[in-house]
Amino acid sequence: MSIKVEQSLISPRYLAGPGDPAWVTAALHAGAGWSHGHDPLTPRVILTSPDQKSMLRVEPHPNEPWWHLSHRDGRTGSGWNASFDGGTPVELIAAVTDTLTDPGYNAQAVTSPYQPLWTAGWDSVGNGEFHSPDGLLRGERLTVSGSRHWRFAASLDRENVWKARFSAATPRVLVAAFMQALADPEPVRRSHEQTIGLSRRRITLHWQEWPAESVARALPERIERLAARRASPPPPAPPTPPPAPRRAR
Repeated sequence: MSIKVEQSLISPRYLAGPGDPAWVTAALHAGAGWSHGHDPLTPRVILTSPDQKSMLRVEPHPNEPWWHLSHRDGRTGSGWNASFDGGTPVELIAAVTDTLTDPGYNAQAVTSPYQPLWTAGWDSVGNGEFHSPDGLLRGERLTVSGSRHWRFAASLDRENVWKARFSAATPRVLVAAFMQALADPEPVRRSHEQTIGLSRRRITLHWQEWPAESVARALPERIERLAARRASPPPPAPPTPPPAPRRAR
């Protein structure tokens, strides 16, 4: 007889609590080949992409974002960054890191990052602001020092549960991936310990029994999928349009 454990299915996913950080960190290291530094005396994790251009820093802090994702192109000097509070569900952060590490990342194009939200029935209130149908997740594109940044916030009873921020230069495909994860109606799974402290008033939570082996295999299977994706040849980049013909004088 197989051993079973209880798992909760929670929606909306943006109020499901943070979950297991390894869903992001272990996947980047073992599935996407990011190297890590380790200081056993501090609760800090630093992961660096194989090309040394991207870095994820995870550092618990009571009043600051825990997750910092940044990219810097040493050749051009251009860069961008994103940050996420400790209460941000790992599935939302993973949507960004999975997209960034996709071998076909450079071939992806996005017409509008808002499209997943519009498809899911989210409301736009003008001036670049939008919110979920339940009003508990709000986002905006605001101008900071002359640049247009993205900001998201989940809240309950006018208290912020978590915030996420993307700098102006963040590739649209990454912002779109985050929005797609926000709008995804699929519940996320949490263990009993991970539901402690969650407000039950505005979430739907269903307990189910799952084989313990299946629960234990979820992260290794995720890592295996990412590793297999990394081993596959990337799709070709979109063709460069030919230069416009020069006018004869």
